[in-house]
Amino acid sequence: MQRRGDSWVARTPQGMVTADSLVLGTNGYTAAIFPEIRTEVVPVLSWQMATAPLGDNVRKTVLPARQAMSDTHGDLRFMRYTADNRLVTGGALLNPVNGAERLKRIVGARLAGMFPALNGVGFDHVWNGRIAMTTDYFPRVHRLGQNGFAWAGCNGRGVALSVSLGRELARAAIGQDPKDLALPFTAPTPLPFNALLQRIGPLKILQYRWNDAREV
Repeated sequence: MQRRGDSWVARTPQGMVTADSLVLGTNGYTAAIFPEIRTEVVPVLSWQMATAPLGDNVRKTVLPARQAMSDTHGDLRFMRYTADNRLVTGGALLNPVNGAERLKRIVGARLAGMFPALNGVGFDHVWNGRIAMTTDYFPRVHRLGQNGFAWAGCNGRGVALSVSLGRELARAAIGQDPKDLALPFTAPTPLPFNALLQRIGPLKILQYRWNDAREV
């Protein structure tokens, strides 16, 4: 990624793209070409999973209005329906070894505790990806020079957050004055010992679970 004249140029193994504006939204996958941004977040592996399609009788008692749901746990509980009536949920693991099978058991028990109708529910799909965490749990939004913008640090809340931030970044990319936008621009602030933090970051889940257990 580089500037060439008045344009941004992105090169990939498949080809090259030239554009007037750039929006970098790679979050937990930010490349080394922008080390200041890559090292200000800590990528953490997050797991998602989808149940088998749920019948009408179950859906009458499990989020019957089909709203998306999340709570205030550090070890977050969340779920939403797909168009074919699967419930998408997930969780975090300290150790990813045999993660899919372990999460089916852990999250299955969690769902049954919340919604008895989901006792014994099966999961057809399990997958994972990297989310980006920040020390204060706020996203980072930056200007990368002329017509260049970046953001990272969804902290596991990217589904809703990216919609709002994406709208504002799109306005910036088409030339609206960034001062008129709801974007908290800051300078990149790389975290000291970022490589170490990436190794020990998963241990944070122990603190989250400890705090969750003590909540009234």
